[in-house]
Amino acid sequence: MAIVSRSRVLSVAIAAVLLLATGCSGDSNSNGTGVSGIVKIGLLAPLGGANAEAGRDAQRGADLAASVVNAGADADLASTGIWGASRAASLSIVTMDTESDRQRAVDATDRLVAEERVAGMVGAFDAEATLDASQRAERLGTPFVSGDVQLSALTERGLSWFFRSGPDVRSFGGAFLSLLRGAERDGVARRRVAVLYGDRPEGHDLQAMLQELAEETDVQLVAQERYAPADGDLTDEVGRIRAAAPDMVLFGALPGAGRVLGDALSGLGYAPPGIVVYGAAAEAVPLASMPGLDGRVSRQVGWSSLVAQANPLATQVSKRYQSAYGGPMTEAAAAAYTAVMVLARAIGAAGGLEPERIRSALVATNVPGAETVMPWEGVRFDVTHQNALAATVVEQATGSRFAVVYPRELATAAFAWPATDPGGRPADAGATTGSSGGAGTGSGRADARSEG
Repeated sequence: MAIVSRSRVLSVAIAAVLLLATGCSGDSNSNGTGVSGIVKIGLLAPLGGANAEAGRDAQRGADLAASVVNAGADADLASTGIWGASRAASLSIVTMDTESDRQRAVDATDRLVAEERVAGMVGAFDAEATLDASQRAERLGTPFVSGDVQLSALTERGLSWFFRSGPDVRSFGGAFLSLLRGAERDGVARRRVAVLYGDRPEGHDLQAMLQELAEETDVQLVAQERYAPADGDLTDEVGRIRAAAPDMVLFGALPGAGRVLGDALSGLGYAPPGIVVYGAAAEAVPLASMPGLDGRVSRQVGWSSLVAQANPLATQVSKRYQSAYGGPMTEAAAAAYTAVMVLARAIGAAGGLEPERIRSALVATNVPGAETVMPWEGVRFDVTHQNALAATVVEQATGSRFAVVYPRELATAAFAWPATDPGGRPADAGATTGSSGGAGTGSGRADARSEG
């Protein structure tokens, strides 16, 4: 689960990947892998609704991966050369819109397999859509690689055809605990944690992980508050959290919930000593811009452009993305890019499109970190088909910018927590936002659970 910086020069990475492209055929027109013709990979993505922006980014990341693969070994990226330079094979991404709907994801899976004859699938961004689509892919015997959903249940079902290239919620739990312990001041343990989570599978997954963390470590889970996706007012939930006086609030963010939480905090005049946003990372932005919350808001991400600067391959891919699409590469784009590359490598290693051979190649995947765009040690699946080398990055906002604070070896700034008052003293859990209300006193309760 560790993340390491990579100083290997790009030429070494290129040579390593080209070695993976060797094959058995002596035909001079062979691409060296036995893969030929048009190879299709299906992408499930929400191109409409609340997650449309992330879905479009995922589509761009997948398309970029295909263009890199199709460029062959003469391109300047370490991930190329997977199928050789002869152009005997061409990768095509077939995208289908799920609209964040689980039944549409299932129907799209059926069409991708039956009509498009895809060699495998990636996606689908939403937890529920990914759960159902991957279950259908399992029945159809089609490889499915997910890089964008951290739900632990995905790899706990014992599926043979599902693989997750990105980190799961347990990876975040380990990072969160390390972050807290690493930031202690003067030997004073600050382990009182409150969680505000959405009433969705990923929210319940976060709550369950924290509950286990509290049972196994010295973390005290002092408040657990659940909210519905359509909730437009979180005043009651935030009031109960303030009464529990946490040292840190962990916010399981759904799209649009960041502004709602910010309004509740402002209305109550409450600025927690720290907030860590999990889930929809973009929801940290409206929180970080609120008066009184400067330096108090952090977010968990699976990919960071700041960390990418330490990786030659990631830097080049990011530049190509910027040039092709006119904007910076995002976490959703990087996750889709990586999932496509992992699946494309497996197709090359399988020497063809026979599903069982591709599945076996995924099981045997072992990609060094320097040959990915991610801030990980690489890609290697464990017995549950979770990438054992994937890991979490945490960024903290200062002013209008986010800086990497975890892992320490890649940090561009120190993690500032607990927040300090103007006099430099640690802020208490009832500090105000400076706009309204007084400081909360905190009830000192051991647990302030609300399940309604």
